[in-house]
Amino acid sequence: MRFFEWMLPRRMQANPQHEQHVGEMLERVLAMVPRLRVAERYQIRLASAIAAGLKYLEQLVADLPEPIKVGPLEWGLDPRVRAFFSSPAELSLTLGRSSALREFFTDAFGAAEAYAVLGMNLDERRRFGTVQEGDTTRADVASTTVVFWDHQIPICARSVVELRREIVTRLVDQLALQGLSQMAHEEVRREALMRDRALLAARVRLMQRRGIGLMSLVGSAPELDNSALARLREEIQANERDLDRLGPLTETLDRHAETMCDVFRNPGPLVHVHARSLRLSRMNVVLSHGSREVGDIVEFQIALVPGDPPRDRAFSLVRCTRSDVPAPVNLLQEAERWLG
Repeated sequence: MRFFEWMLPRRMQANPQHEQHVGEMLERVLAMVPRLRVAERYQIRLASAIAAGLKYLEQLVADLPEPIKVGPLEWGLDPRVRAFFSSPAELSLTLGRSSALREFFTDAFGAAEAYAVLGMNLDERRRFGTVQEGDTTRADVASTTVVFWDHQIPICARSVVELRREIVTRLVDQLALQGLSQMAHEEVRREALMRDRALLAARVRLMQRRGIGLMSLVGSAPELDNSALARLREEIQANERDLDRLGPLTETLDRHAETMCDVFRNPGPLVHVHARSLRLSRMNVVLSHGSREVGDIVEFQIALVPGDPPRDRAFSLVRCTRSDVPAPVNLLQEAERWLG
């Protein structure tokens, strides 16, 4: 029996490739958070949760549209490529400055084509202008222009199958980071409660000096409002309840393992990817469905990138040929050439 087979639900044991993939992703998560290895039954718990998460992620990635061909020639032929890039020169610059593409074609000497992810920022700019409707010209008409910028190609592969698999791997990394973030939040919460408890203890000592406790019996301290003591007792009890909810330190690793399992069991709220479709003119002006102006449907994907604050990032699966990737430009030499 293979090593991970006994950890997985019976319905998943019939697929050796899936079983191997789960094992690889488990090791990847453990490499990011090694202390999970100390948790009780960590392999069984994590393998089952990761298997569930992989099922969701693999379906999500499988639903992404097929890659589009990008290159100077396609800029004039494919409205999607023309929408993403302002000119063939910008497209070539994006391909040429991608270190992932250059390294891929250097390492894969015989590969004529690469499959990649093209990521972009998307701005929607409102403006007012004139619109021709038949024989009538209307002024001060509001319109929206979309601009794609900050083009990046961070990952690439030999085939679309390999590319989709790599995307799944990156999403597994993201879920592991989410789990690690939640674990860190719990630790910060515990530290804050411990600091609060120390402050409350200091306040108890201060109030004792002011006449709470034994001193109040012998009359050697000034009188103090009893409501202050009642409030302090309530704060102490609330602090203890919060610490009790976090549990003893000895259970921390088991809770961390369960936190990571919860992330992989419920990846939907943490991985936000959706399709967006716009009808655009050749100048990237958004056209209504009833507009008579010539336009094309441009579809792309939107991913919510975690951060502070989180932000949306447009992306599309693409493919390009080796011949369309220009040689890297030495910026100093280019500046010297232009300066004479």
